[in-house]
Amino acid sequence: MVKIEICTNGLQSVLNAQDGGAHCAELCESLEVGGVTPSYGTLRKVADLMRIPVRVLIRPRSGNYIYNDQELAMMCYDIQMVRELGFEGVVIGVLNEQGMPDLDRISVMMKAGDGLQFTFHRAVDASVRPFDAIKQLIDLGFDKVLTSGGMSRASEGLDRIAEMQQRFGAYIGIMPGGGINCSNIQDIIDKTGVVNCHASLTQSVDFYHPELYPQKIDSTGANMCWKVSSLEEIKNFVKILQ
Repeated sequence: MVKIEICTNGLQSVLNAQDGGAHCAELCESLEVGGVTPSYGTLRKVADLMRIPVRVLIRPRSGNYIYNDQELAMMCYDIQMVRELGFEGVVIGVLNEQGMPDLDRISVMMKAGDGLQFTFHRAVDASVRPFDAIKQLIDLGFDKVLTSGGMSRASEGLDRIAEMQQRFGAYIGIMPGGGINCSNIQDIIDKTGVVNCHASLTQSVDFYHPELYPQKIDSTGANMCWKVSSLEEIKNFVKILQ
């Protein structure tokens, strides 16, 4: 059975993920920049209503994955808060200036999240030696790694994902992510052999008050519309993989 993780950008997306039959979720916000850590209010509300395992993205800003001491402290505070709120785990990705996992900073973060489960996100695709990086993550105790196979979309990185699964799948969950949807997931599974997958399956909302903003923007040009993970798309996705 393939385990389905929905990348959710807020409360409604989490609710749609669990109502749609997903096995688990990653919670973040601002997917347009690759995701950052959600607000405390979002975390509190999701913690109250979640019925499936949820891991929270710990990322203090957009941009690269090389963090200074102040950013490390911020991430550790967020990890401690996530643990106190009862989430299953966190999703992190920290690289050093040589482009490999920053083992010292990661160890500090894992200590702050003692008892949580840890996913390493697509920072692995930004590392200079992804296969060596995965070996290090296994030694550190990560149980999942999110990857697009070093490409912008998982469907373009199938050969590398398949090799990751063949070499490391018995030791860590290789989880393809990036541009995955109902039209390509079966091909990705068939060609890589993975048993985990990660997709956001978002669509624009239809309750953004179109009578006020028929062009989906206000007078300043600011976007008045946003996206959520689609309940219908999640159900279709789950049905494909059943």
